[in-house]
Amino acid sequence: MRLAQSLFFLVAAALALAVGASYAEDKVGRDKNDPGFNALDKNKDGYISRAEAKGNPTLAAKFNEADKNHDGKLSRAEYLAVMTKQDASTAKNKIEGALEKNKEQKAGEGSTSPAK
Repeated sequence: MRLAQSLFFLVAAALALAVGASYAEDKVGRDKNDPGFNALDKNKDGYISRAEAKGNPTLAAKFNEADKNHDGKLSRAEYLAVMTKQDASTAKNKIEGALEKNKEQKAGEGSTSPAK
């Protein structure tokens, strides 16, 4: 049962990420730490510079990793690749935390029995 539940959450998270990435549309405010590509691209040139990336601390820290062609700026595709990877990591951590909490709650249910 737990394996089925774990698989369900992992598949649901993967589908959510795939659908979100396929739209490639900014949802400004969907994550307080990620204002979105359009909001970061202050000069509206279609790229995020290193200075513009500072608007998202996670992106700024991973700028070199994200800049696959080493041109000193991030295209929308480069941005989406690194942020999708970050979102997948965050989803995995949330799922693992929820499963661990559920496991602890289940263990706690059987440890005490009401006095009769």
